Amino acid sequence: VLVPSVAEQQQIGSYFRNIDHLITLHQRKYEKLKNIKKSMLYKMFPQNGSKVPEIRFAGFTGDWEQRKFSDIAETRRGLIYKPNSIVDNGVRVLRSSNINEDTFVFGNDDVFVDENAVNIPYIQNGDILITSANGSSRLVGKHAIIRNLPDNSAVHGGFMLIASSSNPEFLNASMSSQWYSEFVSLYVAGGNGAIGNLNKNDLDTQIVLVPSVAEQQQIGNYFKFLDHLITLHQRKLEKLKQLKQAMLHKMFV
Repeated sequence: VLVPSVAEQQQIGSYFRNIDHLITLHQRKYEKLKNIKKSMLYKMFPQNGSKVPEIRFAGFTGDWEQRKFSDIAETRRGLIYKPNSIVDNGVRVLRSSNINEDTFVFGNDDVFVDENAVNIPYIQNGDILITSANGSSRLVGKHAIIRNLPDNSAVHGGFMLIASSSNPEFLNASMSSQWYSEFVSLYVAGGNGAIGNLNKNDLDTQIVLVPSVAEQQQIGNYFKFLDHLITLHQRKLEKLKQLKQAMLHKMFV
């Protein structure tokens, strides 16, 4: 093993101790925020047959109302395209790889198709991207609200659905609550090599509890802010880990 002087060893050791400390801090903060979100999704949406949540914002009372999913969102199937439609630069086709946990991301392996192959509406910011079919059944049903997408630049692929709503932040949070996880568990088949599938019509006919528009907006804004904090700490954590890896490479012979 190649080693420097004792003084230099101490300097290097202190440097990596500080990086490890920062990584640990952001890891804990990230996990704490994820746990807060999980807890609030349980408490801010009705559970087990109830028509009111455990906690809600001040000024809101009364039962939530039953609606079909199709009453609060328009779902659309994705683009079916041929291999010869794939180009280096064209219209981006969003797939399951564009959902990282519950966050929308651009991927290094994103597929692009010729504009002439597109026969469905372009995706808009605020649309919710949903994985409707996948060889890994655990990925079916995953969803994320689309953000920071240039206008008329992307469509969703054939194994995906898009849900458009006038209150997308609320709907996206609702789809992380109990009713949706139960729906996915009950309706999504798959496993043992079979492709898991979420049927558009099954989703459209699901009964969802919703409050007033004003309360929907409050709930949606709360989870949007929480997701923003989670993303900030996740990015900081990833950068620190990348920095540590780079410095381990550069600071040792």
